[in-house]
Amino acid sequence: MEKQTKKILVTSALPYASGPIHLGHLVEYIQADIWVRFQRLRGRNCIFVCASDAHGTPIMLKAREKGISAEDMVVAYQQEHQRDLGRFMVEFDNFYTTHSEENRELVEEIYHRLTERNLIERRLIEQAYDEEAGMFLPDRFIRGTCPACGATDQHGDSCENCGATYSPGEICEPKSILTGAPPVLKESEHLFFRLVEFEAILRDWIANGAVDIGVARKLEEWFDAGLRDWDISRDTPYFGFRIPDTEDKYFYVWLDAP
Repeated sequence: MEKQTKKILVTSALPYASGPIHLGHLVEYIQADIWVRFQRLRGRNCIFVCASDAHGTPIMLKAREKGISAEDMVVAYQQEHQRDLGRFMVEFDNFYTTHSEENRELVEEIYHRLTERNLIERRLIEQAYDEEAGMFLPDRFIRGTCPACGATDQHGDSCENCGATYSPGEICEPKSILTGAPPVLKESEHLFFRLVEFEAILRDWIANGAVDIGVARKLEEWFDAGLRDWDISRDTPYFGFRIPDTEDKYFYVWLDAP
């Protein structure tokens, strides 16, 4: 009987399409490229893919800063990334972009399937809003004083001084990094993926050795704290894929990037 060739799919962390490739990227990509070449020498069918991570508020704001459209900036950085990776002889079978029609179709298909299974829920939430900039603020667009240790100029969701994590509503003396104005709380309807429905399945999957023991222990901390439903939407202005049947809601980048 003819022996089947082992098939391996390899990818790497996606570089953001808002800046050049740096040494941190290259360490990962070169190591992955070496491993892929080794597997091919062993006769394995190894496919090596990656892409520019093209969506999100930072991308949108960087394009605004440069005075160009987000679409044009994404294309320019994708080409620059490919050029620079080629100079270091990193050879992807396909280096693409998350801002593609193929990806849009896949994301929308996944969303429709989740909706059909009643796994998407709409909820009103309160978010930090910059009235001067006219936009809701992601956690990292707020800085202030850590509520745990009192360190100043800390992120809106975590403290680099003491390691504490918190919500933007808990940080003291918050300010928007866009305008320096104190954010206000404003209501908005968001879409949530019902992650809690999958706790039993995920526990069984992890218990059966699907991940490294160290990773499993870290994930247990999440289970112990209680899984939370995942906010998969963001409000306009935002650069990404608009959620079907909405006018001002976009898929959160971590839903469409993987």
